Amino acid sequence: MYKRKFIIIALILISNFSFGQTEIKIPIEKYFATLDSLEYSKLKEQGVITQQDSIASEYQDQETKRLNSKGFEKYTEIKAEVYMSFFKNLLLLQTLNYKSDVYALYFSVAGFDDIEFQILKWKKENWNNFETINKITIDESNQNFEKVAFNYDEGPKNLDDVKIFIQNDYLIMERSGLYHSLYDLKTNKLLINEESPWHATEDNSDEGLNKWIKENLHKKIEEKIENVYR
Repeated sequence: MYKRKFIIIALILISNFSFGQTEIKIPIEKYFATLDSLEYSKLKEQGVITQQDSIASEYQDQETKRLNSKGFEKYTEIKAEVYMSFFKNLLLLQTLNYKSDVYALYFSVAGFDDIEFQILKWKKENWNNFETINKITIDESNQNFEKVAFNYDEGPKNLDDVKIFIQNDYLIMERSGLYHSLYDLKTNKLLINEESPWHATEDNSDEGLNKWIKENLHKKIEEKIENVYR
């Protein structure tokens, strides 16, 4: 009898814990490694890099043995082409289950070098392991997901250990040890977020931006999730 009760209680605890479990996690580095490979293949295809993995003489500065001005121009053109093709979609980084919903964290590159992040929410019955989301159609009204939070960096990027996690019924996005977004899972409201810290602060240096993020986002989120009474 007691053993049976213990098993039932354990199953309940495991079930509750699973609401916030990570189902999918793809390191952001994996995408950039793929991008580097595509870029290198394109450089070879267009003759900037030889089959012996050296810079073709047409594009090489004979003194420095690096790209000359023509080579650098060609490299920039190829890089832009690869980036535009690779980042035409939002790419999946992580999913979390919470009760009847799936929260998915995506990223892409905005423009040429700014990293953008988007958190989307599905009902579990509508989720189908969407590894990519078309950026052009994301605002269409017939989508079966909800937009939860969006932000991007024009400065320090903050790409280390990018993740979402759940604490005290809050969904938090963290990058490089700094909290960037806070979403209330009980009320379905975005409480703290800044789409562009670069536009919100006067100091646009990497240090200035991260100082602003720490003071205006991270600390406020930290205080909210640690001192909550529900």
